[in-house]
Amino acid sequence: MINRHARASLPKRVLLHSAAASLAAVPGLALGGPADAQARPAAVSQPRPACMVGNGGFEAPGPLLGPGNMRTDVPDWRTTSADGVIELWGPGNAGANGGLEVPADSGRQFAEVNGTQVSTLYQDVATQPRTILVWRLAHRARSTTKEQRDVIRVRIGAPGGTTAQIPLGQITPDIADGGTEWGHYVGLYRVPRGQRVTRIAIESVSSVGGPTYGNFVDSVSVACTRPCPKLRPPHRGCDILGIPLPSPGPHPAAPGVLPPPAVPPPPAGAPRPRTGSTRG
Repeated sequence: MINRHARASLPKRVLLHSAAASLAAVPGLALGGPADAQARPAAVSQPRPACMVGNGGFEAPGPLLGPGNMRTDVPDWRTTSADGVIELWGPGNAGANGGLEVPADSGRQFAEVNGTQVSTLYQDVATQPRTILVWRLAHRARSTTKEQRDVIRVRIGAPGGTTAQIPLGQITPDIADGGTEWGHYVGLYRVPRGQRVTRIAIESVSSVGGPTYGNFVDSVSVACTRPCPKLRPPHRGCDILGIPLPSPGPHPAAPGVLPPPAVPPPPAGAPRPRTGSTRG
């Protein structure tokens, strides 16, 4: 399991292979009600360029102070809430949370998914087909008791057809947190052929406090690999996750690793070493 209360670092290739089963189930996993079918029709937003989430830390508009800043002018993000309101929190919010200040995971501000009603926050990003999209976010419950958990799901796919994603290290798509710490999550999504706009959605599943309460999110980001090359020289194709394999030929040694010493040829006339088995 991922340590959800420490920042999740990007897994290396050997760790990515361990997530092949999870990725294979995406994007065919459709669990729960689709985020695109909430109260407010999920209109197509202006795609971000080059596989990039805009305003992932919810720092705009700002700077804001205190809790409950109900805004309809949050750049890049849209909501399925019928009134179009997104709730942002800033420093000085202790009064709204039992006297306990909730610091942002990054920057100064963060969002509460359940603003005036149960909602989904989303935005569309431009993607290249046959790439692997790596997503990250931080999630925290508004309650301060570990046993009382808020739950969200990350849904990714074409606008109008998102599916629930399973974070690395989990077996279900439910992202559940309680207590006073931020949980950090990372996952993989394979962009299918022909899909040049991909929706990133954060869906509220449940909250201890009710429909207008809970599910704090912050530090949302995505990154993409380059498209998988076709099986033709000089490429060797892609691994089981769709990540391009290196081209054949010499590759520079890793930093701090010395190359193996060169073996000189045997002197002229010297007997050649035997290889394999010999007869007695």
